Amino acid sequence: MIIVSFIVISLLALPSVSYNQNDVPIDFDKIIELSQNKKYQQIISYVDAILEKNQDHYMALFVKGSVLYELDKNYESIEYFDMVLQMNPQDALALKSKGKALASLEKYEEAIPYFDRALEIDSFFVEAYNNRGHSLYHLGKYQEAITDFDKALEIDPAYVRALNNKGILLAKLGEYQEAITYFDKALSIDPTYLKALNNKGFTHYRLGTYEEAITYFDKALEIEPENDELLKKKKRTLDVLTTINAILNTDSVVEPDWIQNN
Repeated sequence: MIIVSFIVISLLALPSVSYNQNDVPIDFDKIIELSQNKKYQQIISYVDAILEKNQDHYMALFVKGSVLYELDKNYESIEYFDMVLQMNPQDALALKSKGKALASLEKYEEAIPYFDRALEIDSFFVEAYNNRGHSLYHLGKYQEAITDFDKALEIDPAYVRALNNKGILLAKLGEYQEAITYFDKALSIDPTYLKALNNKGFTHYRLGTYEEAITYFDKALEIEPENDELLKKKKRTLDVLTTINAILNTDSVVEPDWIQNN
């Protein structure tokens, strides 16, 4: 399974609402294709043209908010999600999307009520459980976060984001071996899931199994060779391993004298 963008996931989960029959048609296949190729500015140009004809076009407003989120323009994305919510306050996806944008701004306390409202509307909303768990984690509410990740996985055992997030939380609690089992579950579903590869590598680093750590950093770098964070982690791990090998192989190590003269 390939991890697709927030835009694609959102479009596939758009709720059924009543639209103005005079709405300009919107080509979702085109938006999904552009999103998969990360051509976000082209999507903005496309939906802007629709909004020029109908400034209250529900789908175009939601798509623009989603694209702005992908571009890390979270304040702007929230403005568009708010416009959608003014038209339909019961749109669970828009509520979740606004919460996610707030969380990206590290406004976790503000984000949680939006996830709560989304889950009141749709109690099987896997992403909302995962996103709320993510915010609870950052607020240090680890047990509540685990409950949300577990709920997401109860609904969808193959939801790799929740598997990865639970692994991160377990590693935070020092449960490194158990954390690795969750990263492994995620990677068994999607072997190219960069975050799980990175997190498994870093967990091995924490365990002191440095060669295994390098293996997973290398696998992640095959996917993103220019990823600065991964390159730094690999270098740091190699430096530690080189230091350890130098100590073990040095000729200057003094053997302990266990037998003492009395």
